[in-house]
Amino acid sequence: MDLKDTVNLPRTGFPMRAQLAEREPAQVKAWQEGKVYEQILRKNAGREKFVFHDGPPYANGPIHLGHFLNKVLKDIVVKHASMSGKLADFVPGWDCHGLPIELQVDKQLGPKKRDMSASDFRRACRKFAEEQVEVQRGGFLRLGILARWDDPYLTMDYRYEAEIVRQLAAIARKGALYRRKRPVHWCPRDRTALAEAEVEYAERTSPSIYVAFRVLDGTRLYKEAPSLKGHPLALAIWTTTPWTIPANFAIAANPEIEYVAYDLGERAVVVAKDLLADFLAACAPQEVEQGGGDPGTLLGAAQNAGRVPRLRNPRKVLAHFSGADLDGVTYHHPLIERVGRVVLGAHATTEAGTGLVHTAPGHGEDDFQMGVKYGLPIFAPVDDRGRFTADAGLGLTGKGVFDANPEIIEKLRAAGALLNAGGVAFEIRHSYPHCWRCKQPVIFRATDQWWIGMDVDIGGTTIRKAALEAIDRIAAGGGWIPAWGKERIRGMVENRPDWCVSRQRSWGVPIPVAYCVKDREPLVSPEAMEHVA
Repeated sequence: MDLKDTVNLPRTGFPMRAQLAEREPAQVKAWQEGKVYEQILRKNAGREKFVFHDGPPYANGPIHLGHFLNKVLKDIVVKHASMSGKLADFVPGWDCHGLPIELQVDKQLGPKKRDMSASDFRRACRKFAEEQVEVQRGGFLRLGILARWDDPYLTMDYRYEAEIVRQLAAIARKGALYRRKRPVHWCPRDRTALAEAEVEYAERTSPSIYVAFRVLDGTRLYKEAPSLKGHPLALAIWTTTPWTIPANFAIAANPEIEYVAYDLGERAVVVAKDLLADFLAACAPQEVEQGGGDPGTLLGAAQNAGRVPRLRNPRKVLAHFSGADLDGVTYHHPLIERVGRVVLGAHATTEAGTGLVHTAPGHGEDDFQMGVKYGLPIFAPVDDRGRFTADAGLGLTGKGVFDANPEIIEKLRAAGALLNAGGVAFEIRHSYPHCWRCKQPVIFRATDQWWIGMDVDIGGTTIRKAALEAIDRIAAGGGWIPAWGKERIRGMVENRPDWCVSRQRSWGVPIPVAYCVKDREPLVSPEAMEHVA
């Protein structure tokens, strides 16, 4: 007797195996031939529109789990809108330009790329992107996603590129497009500038050092504090980027912060009063009681250990100053024959460090703003591969900036400017910007780039103001899903700097600007841009 005959099982005509490899393509083909998507649009024609703008994937390879999650979630929302009786015409798109496509083409071409012209390379990129659009389109169709697959938008479509140039011309006509040397996130691996959205933050270990800058002209300070007489004076800064020390031109103090001069024997060191105990715990632990912990942390030794250190001898505090008192004080660079000065900036805080901020105008946004305000050189002696140029001096030419950190620290120690206890750099684990594509750490580097000004007057408003008003207007109509997304993007728009729109790449939409053959000054002509478009 066959035992299965003794069990009451349901009987169906379903096959034992789904045979999805054969059935799925047949089902997709039937939907396409039957024009199911077009039928849905005709059914809801004339009804309320539901528009879902498709943020495009890069056309640089087969779809993966990220594509699956993105498109399936969108498909659910669009199909729900269609089933609710709305006209939901979903237009998919692809980003066909930029670094991701170039990197894949580089891999395909190998050494052959060296013999190609820029035009030939761009043709190779276009061909690759076209191929990958077809590959990804097939993958999305297999997922059962209904969309206008026969008429997507492609950023490399000539009409699309022309519209980009027209919009750039409109921005230029309003005076919001400009070229300037200022620091940008720079990827040494890919040798290109990065926008804020192209930067990811990941944990990284960096050296943590305190550095003394010997005061040259502190006459005013000595007059206000006679107790300083006979004590050489130094300004103490804290940094996790020793490689930027050669580019230092200023030290920023906050006019609202109280600073003190503390007697360390061979010199008196100026730091913020609220950070003095933490500074001493890291640099002169014999000067405090109940110290300890890891002096390399962002919060300093005291907070990290959970104990507040006390000064062993408060009388060693020789003087008190406001940040405003320090304005204009000059100092000697510890490694280079250069005189710097104290400037005033609200970005100097008592959250960490010393309350005095090492300022290299070519290697940071706050530093750059101080440089512009005080007329400091925008100096960045680093090439596009992240290596020091001859302008850096100190025998650093050709060395990678991160690789040069130990050498710079040793030079500071030899010069008597390294304040860390034991004369060694601490290590700090902190969040650091990385390139979104190659995952390598990036640097801030001043280069000539094209920018769109967020706060330039464009007829009674600014791009930032107009964007914030649009965000609020959409929110008022219940258009943010989820609601917290509105606050997130609003905060990004409120705080973002000017938009860097140029990239050092071959494959993309060019910025149609003419340059003088003699001095390389740019000529921005909206009319010429529109003619090109």
